[in-house]
Formats: sequence, C-alpha cells, structure tokens
Amino acid sequence: MNSRLVPLIALVVVVTDAVLLATGVIGPATALALFLAVEVPLGAIAVSGYVRRYRAHRADARTRADALRALAAEDPYLRLIGTEARTLASLARWVTRRPDVPDGAAALGYSRGTLGIPVAMAVAASIELIAVHLLVPWPEVRLALDLLGIYGLLFVLGWLAGRIVRPHLIEGGELVLRSGTHVCARVPLDAIATVRRDRRLSPTSAEITPNARGGNALTLAGPDGTTVGIELDRPVPASVPGFAWSAPSPREVTVLRLHVDDPDAALRAITEAVAGTGVKPRAGYAP
Repeated sequence: MNSRLVPLIALVVVVTDAVLLATGVIGPATALALFLAVEVPLGAIAVSGYVRRYRAHRADARTRADALRALAAEDPYLRLIGTEARTLASLARWVTRRPDVPDGAAALGYSRGTLGIPVAMAVAASIELIAVHLLVPWPEVRLALDLLGIYGLLFVLGWLAGRIVRPHLIEGGELVLRSGTHVCARVPLDAIATVRRDRRLSPTSAEITPNARGGNALTLAGPDGTTVGIELDRPVPASVPGFAWSAPSPREVTVLRLHVDDPDAALRAITEAVAGTGVKPRAGYAP
C-alpha cells in the first residue's frame, strides 16, 4: 500500500467510526472493536512510515528541526497540519500580543487596509454558527456543525492574526518577506540594487509574474496595490501562498513589489540595512 495513502485512510476510518457511533448505527463495543482492529494498525503503519522518512532526512540535515521541515515539505498531510498549527499559533500570538519578530529584527507591517474582507468573513462565520445552532433540530448533527463552525471561525481569525503578527522582517542580513504564515522569500540585503516608492494599483494579490524588463516579479499586494518597489542585482527564489496541503513552487525573481503600512519608514529601514552591508543602493529613500 502506498505509504502516503495510509494517513488518509486512517483519518477516513476514524471519522466514519465516530459518525456511526454518534448516530447510533453502531454501539460503543463495536466502535472500540473497529478502533482496535483497523485504526490502531493503520496508525502504527503511518507512524512507522514517518519515522523511517524522518531518519532518512536526519542523516542529511544539520539539526532535528531541519529534518522535520524537510519531512513536512514532502508530505501534504504534514504541510496541512503545520499550516493550521501556525495559523492557530498566530491567533494565540495576537491574543497575547506577542508578534513573531525576533530580537534585533526590524518589522515592516503590511496589514493596514487588508483586513476588511477577513473581518467580514469572521462576522459572517459567527452569524452562521449561531444560526446553525438555533435552526438544526438534531443534537448530534448540531454538535458536529457547531464544532466545525467554531474551528472555521478560529481558522479565519488565525489567518487574520497572521497578517498582523507576522510582518516582513529585516534580520540576519536578509529581507524576509512573508504573507501570513508563509515565507515568500529571503532576500540577501547585498542583492538589493534599488529600493523606491512604486505605486501600482494592480495586481491586488500575491503572485509571481513576468517582468517587463525580463525575469520575474514577486508581488505582495494589498487591496489597493503596492507602494514599494525593489530591484535585485541577482535572482532569488520566491513563492506565494497556495493551498495548505500543496508544496510551494519557488521561482526566481529579480523584482519585488510590496504593500507596506508605512512606505517611507520601510524605505528608510531597507536603505539603512543595505548600507550597513557596505552596498549602497542606486536609488534609496530621499526625505
């Protein structure tokens, strides 16, 4: 059996078992028997497969964390779990007011003006949750829908929080560009050739497109476009967020177009950071 299918089959069996038990089709004894006879062996097979693949990555990785990241990068289920865990962690950081900004790093926020749709979605999800709870007459179905609704609401709030607590960073000689929980690019500061105000009204989403002067451009836009343009003197790999279970598809880019909360402050911070590497941008912040 394909080892990638085992976790999915195990999940389907668990959900089916739970639904049959909740709806009274099977009793607790039968549910326990199914769990012991089917779910435990499938779980053991899945765990052994992950352990084997982790050991293979650990042999080549410098640290355990690197091995875990490599394992997650090749497995859609782990990517999904990791994305959802980071999303919920963003919500926790938002509630506790602990942004994901390491000591000594400069943060470049990009959430201003981008939160209208997520807030509307959160309000709609809250209304839907209340309506379902009041209108669905079957207790088991109502409970299942309530749990799904609560999880969906938490996920929307976590996505919203991710744009606030995970800003772009200038740290360790790099400009780290993020979109929520997704790291889009790590740009060496000495690769930055120009940085300037560059107001563009489109596109209004995260994407990588061909640049008119050759190469590709990474756009991390807000609802009203981008405000800062950066040109690089050498390509760097970049990717944009996709489905939680899909692997990123890095492409080399030579132009960056960003939406930031304070363009002037961002230009100053980037220009000063680049100057600190001994490289002077050809066009920087001019007060």
